[in-house]
Amino acid sequence: MRGKECGSRPEVRVTNKKSEPRGGVASSETARAINRDILLHTIHLHQPVSRADLARLTGLQPSTVSVITGQLIEEGWVLPGTLGRLPRGRRPTFVTLNDKHVTLAIDLRPEHANLAVVDINGKILCRDMLAYSPQSESKADIRKAIQNIARAARALRAAQGDRVFQGVGVSVSGRVHQKTHRLLFSPNVPWTQIDLHTELEKVLETPIEMENAANACLLAERWFGNFVDTQNMIAVSVSEGIGAGLIVDGRLVRGRDDMAGEFGHMPLEESGPVCGCGNVGCWETFASNRAGMRYYQELVPESTLNSFQELLELAKGGDVRALRSIDKMASYLARGLAMLTAGLAPEVIIIVGDCTALWPRICPVLESRLIATSFTSRTPRVVAAMDGDAARLRGAAALVLHKVLFRQARFEQSQEHTTTPRPPAKFAVASV
Repeated sequence: MRGKECGSRPEVRVTNKKSEPRGGVASSETARAINRDILLHTIHLHQPVSRADLARLTGLQPSTVSVITGQLIEEGWVLPGTLGRLPRGRRPTFVTLNDKHVTLAIDLRPEHANLAVVDINGKILCRDMLAYSPQSESKADIRKAIQNIARAARALRAAQGDRVFQGVGVSVSGRVHQKTHRLLFSPNVPWTQIDLHTELEKVLETPIEMENAANACLLAERWFGNFVDTQNMIAVSVSEGIGAGLIVDGRLVRGRDDMAGEFGHMPLEESGPVCGCGNVGCWETFASNRAGMRYYQELVPESTLNSFQELLELAKGGDVRALRSIDKMASYLARGLAMLTAGLAPEVIIIVGDCTALWPRICPVLESRLIATSFTSRTPRVVAAMDGDAARLRGAAALVLHKVLFRQARFEQSQEHTTTPRPPAKFAVASV
């Protein structure tokens, strides 16, 4: 297990007071609840921000802003901060979200689990990594791995005992049915042999929010990143496999049984390596981390390479064969992106994964392919995730924080509360 990296924060006042639940009819309470959500999100986007600026940004009456902000401070979600300076008149007080509120985030990978404590603003305060054996198909071994994950999670939580924990978010390599919470499809690890959601809730002794890793990455960029207004966006998670999260016309695309986005299993070649899904020649068998390692081992048969991270270190050190392997992986990644671009017309494609450590080398390969294959004058922006693979952790945290802050069962359900008055940036993601 890797050593923990924990930070500390000075004491600040916080309460864990719960807000009143919403009613089901359009009333003054409903209007206040909508205005509350708008103010919370505007503070999230523009903090530190004064009450006067909140009124200007949201279009709400200053008196309404003052009352709701006061309630949010009383509830412990918002903190009054420093005093601003004006040419004349009373100095305004800036407010911020209270970062004493945190989430425990878990990212389940085929060979290890990443865990972190993430605050309300997306800052990772403390993290750990736990390795396990993914090859065993024994339910007992899988449950043992879950117990070890829970033990590591409790240690992280204890290390941040002065914080207010709001829940547990889980990012997993596989598709999660949002109504039943069942993991429907996970070809690279045997999580589908058990009820993963129930098992995790049992050992962690708390409700959890669980989401596909690619969707989690997309929500991390939507919630903590720079693409809150982007209406057509794809997040492609490149790891042991490949998955995609899709926003089309402002809506998170889930498809039947929440299975949309498994482009890693799109056939790229009629012949090729056998994929974990049972088919041959899938995109991820040519463009994933495992593919990059395979290319290197074909060039260096005597290699004892054990991880993609080792391949990256060789490439960073100038190893020609490692660089050729990464280039080949990037070329196949570009082929798949060209097909996604032709079919979905995204404005932005976000690449998430360890491979972004070589972004100055990989990005030109992706961009040149998209330009060469485009049948329009406009090609999507291709960017690396703001924080590499940590996007999966921040996405898991966003699921919980959004539910707690806005009292929504699912991230995308908030669209109905961004009507009138409307904040300057659309934060809702509705599902298809």
